[in-house]
Amino acid sequence: MIAWWTSREPSQRWSQLLLMLGGLLMTIYVMAPFSWFVLTSFMHEQDALSVPPQWIPVRPTLSNYLTFFDPSGTRAVVGSRAAEQTLPSMLNSLIAAGGTAALNVLIGAVAGYGLARFAFRGRGTLLAAYLGSRMPGIALIVPLYLTVCTYGLLDHLSALVITYLTFTLPFTIWLLKNYFQAIPRSLGQAALVDGCNWWQMFWHILLPAAAPGLVAAAMFAFMTAWNDYLFAVILTSTIASKTMPVVVAGFATDVTTERTLMAASGVLAVIPPLVFAFAFQRLIVQGLTSGAVKD
Repeated sequence: MIAWWTSREPSQRWSQLLLMLGGLLMTIYVMAPFSWFVLTSFMHEQDALSVPPQWIPVRPTLSNYLTFFDPSGTRAVVGSRAAEQTLPSMLNSLIAAGGTAALNVLIGAVAGYGLARFAFRGRGTLLAAYLGSRMPGIALIVPLYLTVCTYGLLDHLSALVITYLTFTLPFTIWLLKNYFQAIPRSLGQAALVDGCNWWQMFWHILLPAAAPGLVAAAMFAFMTAWNDYLFAVILTSTIASKTMPVVVAGFATDVTTERTLMAASGVLAVIPPLVFAFAFQRLIVQGLTSGAVKD
């Protein structure tokens, strides 16, 4: 640390020191609430409600997590119904978010490539219409609910997937359009000269080259669908289609709130997106930045 300090000019020392302090403060600001949330999940309910509050569990326990596997066990809780539904709802969230991400990549890749490579009348208007379709969810909920009821899709995961597509696909198309524009045209032309047809060129050449953009688009769609509460609570009513955010909210009732169970379920809800993000971290960062500038 001393060697680093003495090897730099005074102006560089203080500017870098301020940047480091700013980064440290931001890290504390972001991580402190989540860390407290994780610690609460290992507390007994009475410890979580103690005054003054306990920041670190004095009597750590795994009972909150075990309740999800045996809700009818020794601990009778007000939110036992929500505890029974936590693991099935996580599976529903994975299906809805995974389906949304897959369809975003499939449709967005074809649409993004067409908009990036072909010049046609109305392309700019079409792109503007895509962005204009991303209206606030609260403005769409009534007509969307009536449409879902009309087609008999209420309380179906397919209704959630279709709904999530309406406000994730426009961003995906824009992202992938910029990414395909950054890929040299000569790459596809060389494949066509070598005897590939359009589909072979697109599938075997362009899609692997666009892998970072595809992963970034899939991550955005997955996270948007995974975190949604508004559409899920309106369009679902049974555990056949309820997602994780809806069930987690069930731990707060008009009688009481099971804070430790809510914290434990929240920790479980964070695990799949974190695994996804860490597994594809390099591709996500590359995909979000590669299409931002042109050579």
